Amino acid sequence: MMQQKFKVLILGGGTGGIAVAARLMRDGLGGHIAIIDPSEFHDYQPYWTLAGVGLVSKNSSRRSMTSVVPPGVTWIKASVKSIDPDNREVVSADGQRFSYDILVVALGLTLNYDHMAGAQESLGKQGVISVYQFDQLDAAREAIENFSGGTAIFTMPPVPIKCAGAPQKVMYLADDIWRRRGVRAKSRIIFASAGAAIFGIPEFAASLSKVIARKEIETWFQTKLVGVRASDQVAVFERVTNGEVIKEEVKFDLLHVVPPMSAPRVIKDSPLASDEDAQRGWLAVDKHTLQHLKFPNVFGVGDVTGVPNSKTGAAIRKQAPVVAANIAKHLAGQSDFLRYDGYSSCPLITDIGKVILAEFGYDGKLMPSFPLDPTKERRLYWHLKKDLLPTLYWQGMMKGRM
Repeated sequence: MMQQKFKVLILGGGTGGIAVAARLMRDGLGGHIAIIDPSEFHDYQPYWTLAGVGLVSKNSSRRSMTSVVPPGVTWIKASVKSIDPDNREVVSADGQRFSYDILVVALGLTLNYDHMAGAQESLGKQGVISVYQFDQLDAAREAIENFSGGTAIFTMPPVPIKCAGAPQKVMYLADDIWRRRGVRAKSRIIFASAGAAIFGIPEFAASLSKVIARKEIETWFQTKLVGVRASDQVAVFERVTNGEVIKEEVKFDLLHVVPPMSAPRVIKDSPLASDEDAQRGWLAVDKHTLQHLKFPNVFGVGDVTGVPNSKTGAAIRKQAPVVAANIAKHLAGQSDFLRYDGYSSCPLITDIGKVILAEFGYDGKLMPSFPLDPTKERRLYWHLKKDLLPTLYWQGMMKGRM
């Protein structure tokens, strides 16, 4: 099959891929850019937490891929099979071959349900739910709406994961919904987290600890979900107790599953993967310029990147302009690259109508956008999360305007 050549080849049509493509088009690279992505749809995933508890329609998070790919950009509806950066070639699963001058890797990450025995096949059955998949949102909504009491367990796998606040958000919203319905008094809520604390940044951990206390939620830290038996409504955990790993089976009436996550296999198996322990398998890029550490004509954006930030859409909003600008500078032979500061944001929903807007950069540096105490729950941030940010996403980020 004949090889197709592009000035810029973008792998992935998610938030990062579309945002970079839109910015490059605005910079005048029309007709020379292609995006490889197999999906028919593009999802605004921050809405999934709200959709999973019935506060918004799941379909309000989804648009067709044809509607978001910028005019003038070639969309190749295929998945990526292999990447050969030495020869500047990408091969798709259907055998198409592509060459490039610049490669942008925006492949996101992989949900590894197979790391928890029985989890994938249990989804949507016997109270096992997840808001991390579009096709599971209806089951999550129905389970939370119909919950009549009992033990509800919300899990958090080891980081890095995308939107690390989501496992807590859905739990806090469920608590609020059950209180409004009068079933919370008959319920036990457990947050089972593989982490050592409720949040990685002390200022926000202190605020969230107060939320946990107010809601009377049990916290199990250093606790990892490793298996599910839906037929018996049993969750299997590995818990670290006094330095020892103990396996424990716990009965549940509702179990929110969040799978461990990793870079896609096609990145892990390529020369583009980092071999450093902290970022092993993720895309090896400079944490400031987002340029590959070994291949100067390769850039990364979004969740696939091996940088020590929090993997959120807000991070991509700051990364995309840096990547687009640095591609232009690289093509022009310039070296004064723009720098990404690790910014990420997590609107931590603590109740219906209440949000803590956690904004931070590398090394946990607080980076608030508003002249307000960022550790306080505010209704203003609820409207920002629910009403304003989706519009800014579709009309701003996806158009290359912000």
